[in-house]
Amino acid sequence: MRSDKPFLLITNNASYSPQSVKARLAEAGADIPIGSVLTSAMVALSWIKANGLEGASSFVLGPPAVTDQFRSVLNLLPIERGQKAELVFVARDPTFDYEVLATAADSVRDGAHFIAANRDSMLPVEGGYEPGTGALLAAVEVASGRNAIVMGKPEPLMMQAALAQLGRDDVLMIGDRLESDIRGAASIGWDSALVHDSAGEIASQDLSPDHVAASLGELLHPLGQKAQ
Repeated sequence: MRSDKPFLLITNNASYSPQSVKARLAEAGADIPIGSVLTSAMVALSWIKANGLEGASSFVLGPPAVTDQFRSVLNLLPIERGQKAELVFVARDPTFDYEVLATAADSVRDGAHFIAANRDSMLPVEGGYEPGTGALLAAVEVASGRNAIVMGKPEPLMMQAALAQLGRDDVLMIGDRLESDIRGAASIGWDSALVHDSAGEIASQDLSPDHVAASLGELLHPLGQKAQ
């Protein structure tokens, strides 16, 4: 099935560059344009440029897939005690430890610009969950006494960037998380569809999607189930 409707793939995962998203989908048989991808790292890079911070000495917490996206824009420092950064960006970093926490918190406490990819507390993986960016971010916020400016869904920076690309009318946001996808859609007046197989979890939350589907395949048909 093909459609000429405009679309945008929005991800909070700062490790995904538009090129990597395009390549992964191409392996599954879907050819999408680079311009149809919006990531939290892209929003962060736009924010950095808009605030005149290109070239700032920076700690970027994340794996190479994240840090490589910032190398041409920021002066990346090794995250070591004694170093002081002008900007701290927090993404999901599997090497995060006490030393990284203390070093990042020192710079934030001393006034560094403080931004983060998202507040997602958990990352679903095969067999369960792992701590997400939000878990690391909470530690840096508590240790520094400051709150970060967050780039990803449902925060305004990403949602306004998506709104600028797609407009406000006749947009359906499809996602699998209430707190990021469905809340993000509600914040800018988009309709939403939650793809989830647990009605109990939906009922236990204070935020309701406009529609619920058990799979993406159901969305190829008229949306007949309205969330209560």
